[in-house]
Amino acid sequence: MLLSGALMSWEVQALELLFHFSALPPYVKEDPRQGLVPEIVTRAFATQGIQCRFIRSNNKRMETEVEAGTADAGFAGIPVNNPKIFFSDPVIDFENVAITLSSKNVQINSLSDLSDKKIVAFSNAQRVLGPQFAQAIKNNPSYSEVGDQASQLPMLDAGRGDVILLDLRAFQYFARLLHGKTEAKSRYAVHHLFKPTPRLLGFHKSEYRDQFNKGLKAIQKNGEYASILDNYRND
Repeated sequence: MLLSGALMSWEVQALELLFHFSALPPYVKEDPRQGLVPEIVTRAFATQGIQCRFIRSNNKRMETEVEAGTADAGFAGIPVNNPKIFFSDPVIDFENVAITLSSKNVQINSLSDLSDKKIVAFSNAQRVLGPQFAQAIKNNPSYSEVGDQASQLPMLDAGRGDVILLDLRAFQYFARLLHGKTEAKSRYAVHHLFKPTPRLLGFHKSEYRDQFNKGLKAIQKNGEYASILDNYRND
């Protein structure tokens, strides 16, 4: 009876953290409880006896609420130079890539090859992809950016761009939704022009950041982290 009471007391007092996530499939799906990152975060904090609650947000709101402490953490949308935020160890790497139609046989071996192509990039790509990229497309009148990454492949398919730029896992996710795994693999060519970039969680409190880092190391060591990545390779 005493043991049962102690367990009930622990359950009532279990810590729950609130996370603000922007939709970014497959990392965070339209339901912010679903996706690669919420699963990593949930598993990592479970090793620390901490529960997680996720709500859909946008980058500006995420940063404001984590700063204020009305949210405990946000993923990827907070500038890493924000001195009020405590950033975690890398949760996962993003690799931005250039995608073309295989049938067009477009040759892209370096950033300079993008200078004369009709490009559809993700929002804010000129800042995110670095000064060499910005210089390469500086005088390109056919460069554009879109906020909805789900629209990029249909635009490429329709001939509204020669090249699209987006994250590799996001490309794989959307390509499989549109065409299935087999056709997607043969339909598109992937050009690796950019180095992978680590993405972090930003926390309001350093102690929650430290607990996440500890849990992340634990699931990387016990194989759970690799298992999550494997599951989403086939998503």
